[in-house]
Amino acid sequence: MILIDEYDVPLENAYFGGFYDRMVSLIRFLFESALKTNDYLEFAAVTGCLGISRESIFTGLNNLNVVSITNDTFAEHFGFTQEEVETVQKWYDGYRFGETEVYNPWSVINYVYSCYKNKQAFAKPYWSNTSSNSIVRDLVEHADISVKQEIEGLIEGGTIEKPIHEDITYDDMHSTQDNLWNFLFFTGYLKKISQRQEGETIYMEMAIPNSEVRYI
Repeated sequence: MILIDEYDVPLENAYFGGFYDRMVSLIRFLFESALKTNDYLEFAAVTGCLGISRESIFTGLNNLNVVSITNDTFAEHFGFTQEEVETVQKWYDGYRFGETEVYNPWSVINYVYSCYKNKQAFAKPYWSNTSSNSIVRDLVEHADISVKQEIEGLIEGGTIEKPIHEDITYDDMHSTQDNLWNFLFFTGYLKKISQRQEGETIYMEMAIPNSEVRYI
């Protein structure tokens, strides 16, 4: 069995380092060797923030089952549920996958550990140390004033409705400002409030999920 976590982190680093195409070729070769032409492979699971349906590194693979945070099937497994965590709701709650409300698992684990050492420990934004925020920062810096005003509205507790699609890659990052909201949603900076479909487009009403993300 092969487990690959955060497959897209090397792609992000390569994008900002100026060698994205070479990294795509390398990872495609590695994945085809490990996940397609491997006679000993029984099962594999790959995780990442970006969907894999259009990313060219997966074009040579067969029998992919893509489960994103917009899919209800494994909703309760993306984090801790309400029944599992009761005391840190304001800080780490707020994510909703399908009809299941979950907590940020990394932050809850770190908070519990801090309480083990100090029962009076305060809640902290542990999630900010889990990965780079380079893409989001880059998108926000290049956004126009209207987008920045919308972000300020979210920080003040408001919601926003934007088209959401899963099949974006790093090459698409600056093709439209709407990709900012895709990245914010799929990387956990925003949560789903509701959604509707208009023609072929899915519109998602979103908000900042909790105090931890608002602090960040």
